Amino acid sequence: MIFCLSWGAAWADDRLGDQVKKELAQRYPGARIELVSEVRWTRGERPAEPATVKIQNVTPKGELQFVALGSRGGAEGWVNYSAWIPARIALRRIAPGERLREDQFVVQDVNVAMGNAYEYRGVILWSDAPVTGLESRQTILEGQFLTSSAVQRVPDVRRGDAVRIQLSSGELTVVTFGIAEEPAYLNGRVRVMANKSKREFVGELVSNGIVEVKL
Repeated sequence: MIFCLSWGAAWADDRLGDQVKKELAQRYPGARIELVSEVRWTRGERPAEPATVKIQNVTPKGELQFVALGSRGGAEGWVNYSAWIPARIALRRIAPGERLREDQFVVQDVNVAMGNAYEYRGVILWSDAPVTGLESRQTILEGQFLTSSAVQRVPDVRRGDAVRIQLSSGELTVVTFGIAEEPAYLNGRVRVMANKSKREFVGELVSNGIVEVKL
């Protein structure tokens, strides 16, 4: 038998609603959890006293299946919920490789309990994550929320940039010039091609435009 209880009747006088939200908060850290429907008790009798709640299942439709346990047994129920996080929403189309700026986005609450946001809930960038120093890796459409998979740090050296190559062997150092064959970041490794010899080296980008190669 299925019992449908109004939200006020189900939760107003006990701690069960807080228990449900506490369990959901562990799945959505930092999100604002709201319980937005009547409880649908599908098995057993709802405990009258404060209960222990165990989540059994969540769906992409913002539905939660849970078990409420009390001293005299427990019951299984369903309830609809929302989990809101503040995210950046693109105000216009952003092309791949474009540097990101704050004025390209507006901050809006996104419900990660359902729909497309549910599928991307683990990679949506919160509004407190700075975009300075980032660029898009792919097209970001107008109205789309910003995700960590869609951005990357702006490289300190891009492919094709001119670099100075310091070739070191023991106490001997020779300086030549070349180009970067891939994007690179400070203190990271990068492949470069010497202009004159057309020889490829792998070195460390030690400062802007300087690559240190140890032979």
